[in-house]
Amino acid sequence: MKKLIIHLISDASVDTAKHLATTALAQFSKIESKLYHWPMIRNTELLNEVLKKIQLKPSLVLYTIWDQELRMILTKFCYNLKIPCISVVGKIVKEISVFCGVETEKSLGYDHEFDESYFNKIHAIDYTFRHDDGQMVNELDEADIILIGPSRTSKTPTSVYLAYNGFKTANVPYISGYPFLDLLGNVKTKIIIGLIINPSRLIEIRETRMNLLQMNDSTNYTDYKSVQEECMEVKLICEQQGWPIIDVSRRSIEETVAVIMKIYYDRKKFINKINL
Repeated sequence: MKKLIIHLISDASVDTAKHLATTALAQFSKIESKLYHWPMIRNTELLNEVLKKIQLKPSLVLYTIWDQELRMILTKFCYNLKIPCISVVGKIVKEISVFCGVETEKSLGYDHEFDESYFNKIHAIDYTFRHDDGQMVNELDEADIILIGPSRTSKTPTSVYLAYNGFKTANVPYISGYPFLDLLGNVKTKIIIGLIINPSRLIEIRETRMNLLQMNDSTNYTDYKSVQEECMEVKLICEQQGWPIIDVSRRSIEETVAVIMKIYYDRKKFINKINL
């Protein structure tokens, strides 16, 4: 198995470089990769710190940086180390510019404009963190999306990922015997989604969590029959209420979010069609 280190450097998040890197790596089954993330690199002091790290583990560099001085420092450094240094957006920008005969607008860069969409995202993130794990259930009507499911079915990271895409997301854990429908039955939010998982996989995740916290299981938290019943009860409730169900057993967070966003936009399109 060939091992590859990739340094991802950006003056914003490294999401663009990470997405392109993972997409490319998916084509190589015989490469074991490790990605180092270096976000928000916006001055020479921060960049120099990153360069020291790269010098310790020289390898492929992917970057999304608009500042010309920083790009020059980075590319010269990589040239001297004889390692690849690739601008993952630069090539696309150049091709668009040549094809259309239009110069790039240097001032735009990757910085967020403080427009309505920016503040909507901030509000979504704030809402999601305040409504994690069944908190402030009296405000569930304000959510764009509500996730339900047994404990440790990735509800929190999925909610956060959705928030960074602008969706106010609440998540409510399913607890056997808890009056779940009394809580959600009157919620006006149209998008309530159940997350389920293979019971054996869920037990494995819960046991790992307990070992990390050095906890002893004196409950039914990792009992197969109890866990199986939890998953079946969530599935039954969702089927009875007509709520979509997503099995996250073999899905990454990104894949789950993509499915949820499709459900959201399909439902929104359907509602708009009805209202015409």
